[in-house]
Amino acid sequence: MKSTGRGLTLLVVATSLWGASSAGIAGVGAEGFAAAPVAAGGAVALLAFTTVRGTDPWRDLRDSPGLFLRLGILEVLNLVCYVAALRIGPLPVVVALHLTAPVLMIITQIVRGGRAITVAVAAELVAVGAAIWLVAAHQPAETAWGSALAGCVLAVASAACVAGLITLVARESAGRSSGVAAGLQLLTASVLGAPLLGFAALAGAGPTPGEALALAGIGAVLLGPGFACYWLALRDLDEVVAGLVGLNEAVVATMIGAAVVGSAVTAATLLAGALVLGAVGLELAGPDRFRVPS
Repeated sequence: MKSTGRGLTLLVVATSLWGASSAGIAGVGAEGFAAAPVAAGGAVALLAFTTVRGTDPWRDLRDSPGLFLRLGILEVLNLVCYVAALRIGPLPVVVALHLTAPVLMIITQIVRGGRAITVAVAAELVAVGAAIWLVAAHQPAETAWGSALAGCVLAVASAACVAGLITLVARESAGRSSGVAAGLQLLTASVLGAPLLGFAALAGAGPTPGEALALAGIGAVLLGPGFACYWLALRDLDEVVAGLVGLNEAVVATMIGAAVVGSAVTAATLLAGALVLGAVGLELAGPDRFRVPS
């Protein structure tokens, strides 16, 4: 298993920035499809920075248009699902479910016949199911169980996109400028997400100009730099270590969310989050680990 202190440090920084951005997005409270402003803010900041430093980001786009199209599609789906989940569901568990990409990889391997169902695997899947049930059935009186369940479903859909993104980034990170790659990924996502944002605006469900500006600022200050650090970190880390350190995002988002956003942290929510993180931990500690493509 490859890992370096530099890679671990970068990944802690990346996940901390993402956790802060998650709490910030929830704090803005924008209705509708707010993914495009967040991605656009991160893209503009990163591409402007790399251009000032003398790098030509458009050369990378011309050389690998298919790669960035795939990354953009996965990213916009990830952000749309995740932003909606942050708006609908309880913040701590939504963030935790968002990090279940390793568990989703297990399910894919089982369906494809590449992995047997062991006791540990069964325990992981049961833990995730129990967490969703806890979130849906044990919410404060003012929280509708349907909304909580919808938030969980959206967060898991976001995690599926993350699983694909991790695989692509791990495979393509070597030899690329992290700032350029991350910026182009977010730029493609913002372009693909623009029609959804326009549709939401026409329907009266889009973010207000002030909310859009705030979301773009979150993307520029937190999300974009986090992506750049993530691309750089995966040069030195495999997916097992990346998944383990990635749990830091949930910790940071929960702490900031409770302090700034004022999100309720009930006993059921804490137990559900622990179950999800425990499921991920079981997988990361197991002998059959998803390896980084070489």
